[in-house]
Amino acid sequence: MTLPIGSTRLVHVDVGGCRLNVWEAGDSGPAVLLVHGIPTNHRLWRDVVPAVAGHARVFAVDMLGYGDSPAPAGHPVDLASQAALLVGLMDALGLDRAVVVGHDLGGGVAQIMAVTNGGRVAGLGVVDGVCYDGWPVPLVRAMKAAWPLVAQLPPPALGALLRPALRTLFAHQERAGTFVEDVVGPWLRPGGPRQLARHLRSLDSVYTQTVAPFLPRLQLPVEVVWGRQDHQMKPRYGQRLADDLPGARLTWVDDASHLVPADRPDVVAEAVLRLVARA
Repeated sequence: MTLPIGSTRLVHVDVGGCRLNVWEAGDSGPAVLLVHGIPTNHRLWRDVVPAVAGHARVFAVDMLGYGDSPAPAGHPVDLASQAALLVGLMDALGLDRAVVVGHDLGGGVAQIMAVTNGGRVAGLGVVDGVCYDGWPVPLVRAMKAAWPLVAQLPPPALGALLRPALRTLFAHQERAGTFVEDVVGPWLRPGGPRQLARHLRSLDSVYTQTVAPFLPRLQLPVEVVWGRQDHQMKPRYGQRLADDLPGARLTWVDDASHLVPADRPDVVAEAVLRLVARA
């Protein structure tokens, strides 16, 4: 893949024996950590990063077991484990604090980080993120129920399953093509279907339900961005998050579904920049 801005690099960072793939961009300013969801990877943010990198140091990570971050056998990949790894990633990168922005599962990871490591999170962004008891979302819930079958699929068959499903998460279908291939590609490698099944098995709303009572206690800048057409993480969850998080700014995106960072990257970038300015 050709990266869209000049001052960028892809690096693997060792965190407790795990190798996390990170797209770094920008040379100065506050640190911003961008966290994707399932089944995406750091490329979800490819049109957000250029707009932010002129004002901040941006780190778009592949969570463990996604994209180019291989998951060691037996290592947990649940939300709490991912959050702990990302705090370790901040340590490895020498980041005392960062604005943390997450989409989908990444939104849940960001909430966990803010509650459990509040001093490290300078600002919190949740973009159509999992929360409360509202997930796994219908599409992923159906796949989770069939995880033994998913694990046995030949990679091309998994690709044939994922492509049309991912397209339903876009309001702007003209933007779907390249993004869908960026998402599907890593799962087509040998072992990809088994790895996706491993993630599906780990999905449990207990993690977001556990931190939910602590959200009203957070004292930090918060941006909540939600697609009005999201038929997976329903808009009522975005409103509930914004109500529970003190001082949160809620941005509705009328012409976006679930994959808002790909559907309307301009709106997401504006929200991230507001957090950067307040951090």
